[in-house]
Formats: sequence, structure tokens, C-alpha cells
Amino acid sequence: MRPQAISTPKTVASQQRLWQQLDMLCDLGLGLAPVAPDVCAVLRTLVGADAAALFWLDEDGLPAGFHHEDSPASTQDLFLNEYLRLFNGPGETNVLELAQTDGPRVGRLLAPGARYFRSNSYNLLVRASGHQHTLDLRVEVEGRTRAIAALFLEPGPGFSDAQARMLERACMSLSRAFQPTSLITRWETGRFGATGHILLDAADQRPLLMDAAATELLRQANLAGLGVRDDSRSSRPKNFPQDLLQRLGLPQEGTSRVPVPHGWLVAKAHELHSLAGGPGQVMLTLQLEHSRCIDVVRRVLALPLSPLQREIALLAGIGHARSECMERTGVGAAALKKHLRAIFEVTGAADWESLGRILQQH
Repeated sequence: MRPQAISTPKTVASQQRLWQQLDMLCDLGLGLAPVAPDVCAVLRTLVGADAAALFWLDEDGLPAGFHHEDSPASTQDLFLNEYLRLFNGPGETNVLELAQTDGPRVGRLLAPGARYFRSNSYNLLVRASGHQHTLDLRVEVEGRTRAIAALFLEPGPGFSDAQARMLERACMSLSRAFQPTSLITRWETGRFGATGHILLDAADQRPLLMDAAATELLRQANLAGLGVRDDSRSSRPKNFPQDLLQRLGLPQEGTSRVPVPHGWLVAKAHELHSLAGGPGQVMLTLQLEHSRCIDVVRRVLALPLSPLQREIALLAGIGHARSECMERTGVGAAALKKHLRAIFEVTGAADWESLGRILQQH
């Protein structure tokens, strides 16, 4: 679904709330992938764009995943499964090129040359998603590029220098998403969505059968090279790679937790007992685990509190002790009591512990 176009916030308070939301999300210590949909919505609203996308790289500088707010399924299929063939040749402006640290950090695609408008990257990805203009940002951590943020506009006036400066300001927050110790989360038990199943041959790990839920979970995960396409309606996954378990970080029996947009793709594999000497099989179970900490951020931001009071409430909501609150915020004991009275009045909490429970409930 195409995100609703939202103009740049006009008031200082509304901008301040969005900047705080970005900081809260990136400081949770979850990484960038689980918070990517929320981060994209914040960047789109702050800058004033039609859509946003995030591409994150692993520690070796290779693309690890992405979230695009409104590209059609067919376009995402091409990017995930035909990247090397269609978008990696001469004349193509791809994620790895934008990740090079020898150019400007923001706005490489603000005024591209004619070559770009003839490229597959523009015609099969950007224009195919209904966009014409792109504003890009390179996010570096300790001198290495770890993410590319991109904002898009439909045909018409392009991005301004002021919008480019606004996006560049987000770089510091985004870089902290790759530093998981910036805010150690003491409370995190996920909530799980639908369950999908894939049956594999135990001998060569070839996928044999899969249900619709598994197809959708793998599609939403945006993991490259899985062969999940928009027309994958058959229960026989002919295009799936034989090293599916390895791509998910799984042994033949065990569990993996892969960071993806909206949370983590939890995969569990176990061997099934073969009957009457038949071939062995492996059942792969998939679920999307949503972060409750992201839910807490949303609830805290919806409260009629000051920015500092929202920061205090978030610490309670993600499981920190009251004593840690004073250390992290620099607020003294007397001031903290005053702020907590206001927070308790708004939330109906009686003390620090009940405040945490109220913000964690769903």
C-alpha cells in the first residue's frame, strides 16, 4: 500500500516529536532492520517525501536487507533475485556505488546525468514505483558505510537543498542503530504472527512443499536470492535455492533469528521420522517476531508528556530500573519525582514497576 504523502511538519513541537521518535527507535539496540518501517515513516514525514526506503549493509559492506515503503511486489522481486544481472553492470547506480565513501554523504542523486535515466536502476526500480526524484543519504559507522537511506518524489518539482540538509541531520541517529550497546534493552519478549511451514528433503535440503504463510513471510523478509516471486502461488517451490537453511543461518536441526523489517524472522528446523524406509524430511517452521519495545516507543510518543518525560517513561517501558533512569537522563532525585508524578497521572500508574507493565501491555 502506498504511504500517505505527508507535508513537512510545520511546528517546532511536531518536528521535535519526530526527531525524538527517530532517536528512541535507533537507540533501542535492536539494529536497523526491525525498526526500518518506523524509521522510513519518520524520515518521509520530516523531509516531506512521497516514500522512503532503507538499505542496510553487513560488517563486510555487502547488502544485507532492505525496506521500501511502496515499491510493487514485481519490482522487489527484480531487486532481490536479479540484482547482479540487471543492476550491477556499467552505467548502473546501485546501493554499493552509493555506499562508496569518496563522494558527498547526501544528495548524489539530486541531479543525476542522462546515463542514470537510461539505467535499469531508474527505469525498473525508481520509475516502476511511480517516482522520479531520489534523495539519498550514506550512513557511516567508524568510517564504514552501514546503510543507505533514500527518499522519493513523484514527477514534478524535485528535492530542495533544505530537504537534503534535513535528511543529513538524521545520519547521527541512524548510525547509532548499529551500536547495540547504546541502550541495552532489559525487557524484550516478542509477539509472534502467523506460522508458515516448508517441507525439505533431508538428503539435499531441497524444498519440497510450502504453504502460503511461509511464502508471504519470506517475501516480507526481503532476503536476497531466495527465489520468492510475486507469482509464487504454487505449493511446490521450484525456484527456491537448495541452501535455504544455510541462507537462514540454520543447521539441519536448530533455530535462527534473522533481523528483518518489523522484527525478526524466527526459523526452526527439525527432522521428521521417515516411514517404511522412505526418504528423510525436514520441517522448517517460520514466524515473524515483532518487537514489543517498538510498541512501547509508539505508546510513549502518544502520551501528552514533555520530551524529557517521554524519555523517562520509555526507560520504564523497556525494563530499566528507576535508579538507572537518573544516571541515563541526568535528572536528580527531586526532579525525577516531579516528572514521575506527571507521568503517573497521565498513564494511571502507581509506581515505576506498574508504569513499565502498563507500557508493555498490548
